[in-house]
Amino acid sequence: MLSRSKSVLLLQPLRFQSQVWRAALHSQQIDVIEEPVDIDFDQISHQLEAIVRSQIGLLILDMGSQRLNAFDVCRWYHQHYPDLSLILTVGAREKILATEQRLAIEQGAQDLFPGFHSRDLIPAAINRVRRILELLRFHPLEEKKLINALMPLCQGEIPAHQLPRPSQLWVTTPTRQASPLPEVVQPARLSPLSVDDSEPQDSPAEASRKTPQPQMSSQRASQRAAKQIANPIVNKTALIASSPLPAPLAPGNFRKKYIQASAVTLLMLVAGFWWWLRTPGNLSPALGGAELAPALDFKSVPNVPTGLFKYGGSAVWASIRPQFETVMKLDHPNLRLQYVEGKGTPGSGQGLQMLLAGEVDFIQSSRALKDAEYQAAQQQGFKLVEEPIAWDGIAVVVHPSLSIPGLTVSQLRQIYLGKITNWKQIGGPNRAIKAFSRLPEDSGTADYFQANLLQKPLGSKVVPVYSTTDAVRQLGHTPGGIYYASAAEVLYHCLVKPLPLGKTAKQFVSPYSPPLVAQKNCPQNRNRPNVKAFRDRSYPITRRLYMVVKRDQSAAEQAGEAYGAMLLSEQGQQLLEKSGFARIN
Repeated sequence: MLSRSKSVLLLQPLRFQSQVWRAALHSQQIDVIEEPVDIDFDQISHQLEAIVRSQIGLLILDMGSQRLNAFDVCRWYHQHYPDLSLILTVGAREKILATEQRLAIEQGAQDLFPGFHSRDLIPAAINRVRRILELLRFHPLEEKKLINALMPLCQGEIPAHQLPRPSQLWVTTPTRQASPLPEVVQPARLSPLSVDDSEPQDSPAEASRKTPQPQMSSQRASQRAAKQIANPIVNKTALIASSPLPAPLAPGNFRKKYIQASAVTLLMLVAGFWWWLRTPGNLSPALGGAELAPALDFKSVPNVPTGLFKYGGSAVWASIRPQFETVMKLDHPNLRLQYVEGKGTPGSGQGLQMLLAGEVDFIQSSRALKDAEYQAAQQQGFKLVEEPIAWDGIAVVVHPSLSIPGLTVSQLRQIYLGKITNWKQIGGPNRAIKAFSRLPEDSGTADYFQANLLQKPLGSKVVPVYSTTDAVRQLGHTPGGIYYASAAEVLYHCLVKPLPLGKTAKQFVSPYSPPLVAQKNCPQNRNRPNVKAFRDRSYPITRRLYMVVKRDQSAAEQAGEAYGAMLLSEQGQQLLEKSGFARIN
């Protein structure tokens, strides 16, 4: 039976998104109770009784909320209030990937929507509001009322410079008098792979990155001063080139003028070289250069360009993109990013091909660049530069019914080379092994796994899969199956069990933060990446994640550099750790 009124709890950090949702829902006689964007998990979970009392049937939560992990909210409400439907949004994105939508649904959400944009606002709103009315079991869509409500917002999105900071956002008043939510006290914020005991050595393409402690104010002042010095150099050079030749100097003045000219030239060269050193990326750490201290937050990153820039690359980064881009849009609203999935299999390999083809401006990669890729760029007249951003652990997962304490690195290698074919060979049940893997030419993770762990091609009986989601689905129906992927990408799935790994059987380290969450307790609880073990590299299979930028003196290069600088800032590194990666600095 349909109730006479419905209520929705709304949490949207971007003002335009909030305005559209409120107008659209109010037009359908749906009451909207909007939460402040700085609410945290403890606060929203403590409001369960008030949500039940207010008969709230839907929570619309943006994944860019700074103090909330949207998936945690999904899992908690799925366990404690299964009657509440959840819609996740990514207000800062124009498009979402099918893999991201599947992941959101697996976490307990009913759907995942991209942000609204003024150019296609009405069609998008019609489809999404119709979906919400179905979830609420309310009346059919009143399309005319919806269009009339949204017409004032279709003339143009709110100018980016008018987007408020989180502290400036508000709680809206519902259309009807709803039961007030109780006040909650703000809680206190809490290389080739080596199989011996030695520290893994970095390859030349993965030279280690050592970063001094932040001293941003003086660094940025130095950069600005350097540019002020450098610009006059160019102007003076042009002036000298265009000026008429001076009259010959008298012999007595020649020595004095020569010394003065030499001093000016020397100063110009020193200033220009000093500015060049200070320009991000001109002296890469991979080439032995000194690295400037990272910014403290996104707002402190200098030289952020404006406009729309496209990027692509590794599927491993999918969990960080929504939160990162939402926070970035608050601090740099005129920098707009669009993730391009491409036509082939999504991954680092495809992303690098798109970068070389000029289809994207920069990429995210889960492996280091190869010599052939450097050479391909040079042949086109530009350079590729990679920047290490975070540490990631590669987790190995099996069917939940498989009883085995863990695997050594050597055993894992033998499995994927086809030399160990039954679990009983390594102390498990008498069960044939079926190994799954993405293709190395598509996946940076598979490429790294093959090049650094196997050091040979994958065995002929390894079953190729399109994506991690595809592999997990097949593994859930394959008692003898095994698969590997980024821990941040695969550990949250309920259909698989992660295995500890070790260089020896006495050195097992889990890719998840202990204790292991059993399948019967999932999705109410989920395994989380063992970030500490990734950071100190006690976990045996860790690798760096990279930003890759074209060095061609373009605005696209500037956008890629700024994006990387934000990821390397203290704020960016915290977001990365929250998403299951270990900080690089």
